[in-house]
Amino acid sequence: MLQEIRQLQSFPNKNSLDLRVRAFLYHHKATLSSGALHVLKFIWRHSVKFPGVSFAKIETIMEKTSRSRSTVIRAINLFVAKGLMKRVPAVRPNGKRGVNFLVILPQETDPCPWEKDAESDQPEVNTMEQAPVQKTDIKKAASKQVMDTDYLPAFIPKAFIELTKPYLQITDIYAAWGSVARAYRQMKLNYPVDHYIDVINKTFKQAIFLQKQGAIKKTFLGYFYGGMKNSFTQVGRKEIMDDPSNLYYDWLHES
Repeated sequence: MLQEIRQLQSFPNKNSLDLRVRAFLYHHKATLSSGALHVLKFIWRHSVKFPGVSFAKIETIMEKTSRSRSTVIRAINLFVAKGLMKRVPAVRPNGKRGVNFLVILPQETDPCPWEKDAESDQPEVNTMEQAPVQKTDIKKAASKQVMDTDYLPAFIPKAFIELTKPYLQITDIYAAWGSVARAYRQMKLNYPVDHYIDVINKTFKQAIFLQKQGAIKKTFLGYFYGGMKNSFTQVGRKEIMDDPSNLYYDWLHES
């Protein structure tokens, strides 16, 4: 059974699992009943040892959440219908069917392709530089683009595209959003990345201003990446401060 659970593991680690469930809650929490939320939180916590896989029985969920059997089953059916999880029947050694595993699924259409390699060891960047990216010449960026911005993937917010297209080539807009996504991955923020679009756009404007002042000595995208890291760090600290449960947060040992 242990080997079967390992094979069903749907996330490389807890952080990836948390991002998926938080994204789901961001979009659907307002439509979920308190019972469904309670059931989801239990399944979520029960899926940490093998990220994404819960082998809790219906009876166990009922006991731990103090919810009726119909509430638990109705909640699971809802999560399955919305594509958050699936049931996978377990098979006992005697060949008979056992308890269903509940497997939390990655998003069918990944909202951010850079998340696919989120767990690859990226070197920490303490300056305003990043891994090599295509160098952007802001002075030439206003020239006619080969492709219209409509060709850009749908996961890039339109507000970001509209802000950046007067300054960047279409390929550099794509790379700039990649910088945002990489910086976002390094912080454990409460919401999906597009929730912070105002912060992202403000950081981009500041980078453009400094570029025009001749203050950026390296690549523009490298500087923008460093700026996003700094901005997300500040947002993360604010979220921690706003959470009453973090009243005694250990800032000295913050990673």
